[in-house]
Amino acid sequence: MKLLNLASILLFHALPSTLFTTTALSNSPIQFHNIPQHRQQQQQQHRPTTTDDSGLQLHVSQRDKAFSASVVNYYEELLGESNFTIHARGVEATILSSDDVGRYCVGLASNPTRVQIFNDRTNCDDNDWTTLYVFTAHKKKDDHYARRPICVGHSNSPDRSMLFAGRTACTVDGWRSDFSFYESGCAQGGEKDDGCTYELTVVWEAFEPHRMMLYPHYDGHKHGWQEAYSLTYKSRWRPATVPEVKLLKPHLPAHSTLHKRTDIHPPYDLATLRCAQALIRLWNYTRVSSSTPRTIRGDIEPQFSIDARRNGFTHLAGAAFIRLHYNKYGGATAVDVMVDSYVRASVSLPYDTNFSVLGVHLALQESLRSGRPVPVVPHDDHEDGDVLIGMIDDAIVTFGEAAVFGTSF
Repeated sequence: MKLLNLASILLFHALPSTLFTTTALSNSPIQFHNIPQHRQQQQQQHRPTTTDDSGLQLHVSQRDKAFSASVVNYYEELLGESNFTIHARGVEATILSSDDVGRYCVGLASNPTRVQIFNDRTNCDDNDWTTLYVFTAHKKKDDHYARRPICVGHSNSPDRSMLFAGRTACTVDGWRSDFSFYESGCAQGGEKDDGCTYELTVVWEAFEPHRMMLYPHYDGHKHGWQEAYSLTYKSRWRPATVPEVKLLKPHLPAHSTLHKRTDIHPPYDLATLRCAQALIRLWNYTRVSSSTPRTIRGDIEPQFSIDARRNGFTHLAGAAFIRLHYNKYGGATAVDVMVDSYVRASVSLPYDTNFSVLGVHLALQESLRSGRPVPVVPHDDHEDGDVLIGMIDDAIVTFGEAAVFGTSF
């Protein structure tokens, strides 16, 4: 994951929509929008039908759902009675947060290789589908962070999904509307928005039947796919492989000790939720150590003041800060999001270790949503902390920057 610079943001706004609104299930020509005529002709002449995605299939096969579940159960046993308190408190926060941001599971199937997007799910291991990865996106229009709708269309024989940009409905030419969400981006004009971040993933397509591939940093050109569109959303992660789960397990006793001492009060009103979200964006440290500030106050940060005025939480700004724990348990410490004297989200991390900034953002956002502390450790093979392993809800997942998704494909 990365923070997009100004050039990337401008590119996003200038990016033409390359998804079409008619399907190759019929013999009619593809109808593109906002694309130069010569490029339309090139894409109509080249209609790939065969793809080779064996490398991606091999990567997915390195996961073991039963083994991951056993480690989650081990963690729940370490928490003991605290587990039930955390679960109960998380219910209302989940309802409040999920009204803003949805989680979408991208499932992979073969013969032919294709994907389907499942609404409001973090696991889509079902029938012929295997969880490829999960992304989060705005469910409603947001003038500052998510203004462009995108519709997810569904077709069968075989089941699969297709994306239609700039639309909330996409029942057309053999596709039916399944659901829609809003792509992430940055508003142009007005006050500068330093808190605007999003992820971008190329949508690839093939034909006979018309289908798509969606996986971060996947080079579809190498495997017979044709580039169709660049999808933007908030955040993403994938299920952890067996070696990654084994890396997390030894850290869980220390993290559970911290978690049992963490009294989380998820936000039950929109102003508190917005305040906590704005605080999370202030975390900008790649290492937790004795040199890291023990508190990061929101009210002294210009971007936080902008967010407070926009989103109606100025009355909370003076009592909002990020707190780094002084105490360490087994080499682990915690970062807490504090609003109005209560912990609203918490992430536990190994002390004196490198971390991806946006990886910590993602973990804190998921703690805010679930009402549970999120344990996080860096991957041993990535000393700069660009690959992180953690537990989100009842799943062990891997998140961070490009290396998370296997860029060798």
